[in-house]
Amino acid sequence: MRVHIGLAAAILAAGVLSACQTMNDVAKTVGKPPEKALEMRALQTRRFDSENEKLLLEAGTQTLQDLGFTISEASSDVGVVVASKQRNAEEGGQVAAQIGLTIAMALLGVANNPTWDQEQTIRVTFIANPVSGGRQTEVRTTFDRILVNNHGHAWKAELLMEPQLYQEFFEKLSASAFLEAHKI
Repeated sequence: MRVHIGLAAAILAAGVLSACQTMNDVAKTVGKPPEKALEMRALQTRRFDSENEKLLLEAGTQTLQDLGFTISEASSDVGVVVASKQRNAEEGGQVAAQIGLTIAMALLGVANNPTWDQEQTIRVTFIANPVSGGRQTEVRTTFDRILVNNHGHAWKAELLMEPQLYQEFFEKLSASAFLEAHKI
């Protein structure tokens, strides 16, 4: 029994020590751009051969609604649309791993409260700006999500960076902009 408690204490101590970070370390990262900021911007941004910013905002709004998003904010004066949708985030592998960990910890005599992703809110920010001196409009779109765990607490927030997500969105936006421009 002492071996089990000692082993559990060692595992817990290792976890705590590996997560140590001083407030100064955290403060140094505030305002620091992500390592791949240029790649992120390239992924999130497209230029359209149109100086009609309002047309692109309308096409963006319709594209987001077609994808199941609910528009929460929109301002054609500043060229911004914000939308979101709720989705299930539960994954069988994550739940099984947490249950396995709980059983292993119980065998060591240590209580564990299993935690996994349960729900997510996916948010989109869509911004359209005219390119100065040109006949184009630049569109930047960001997708992020907030995860809520099985205890009902928001516990993770992350920027979604899957290239296919952005590629598909911009393809649908292009089709919608074409339809809007031609009143189809």
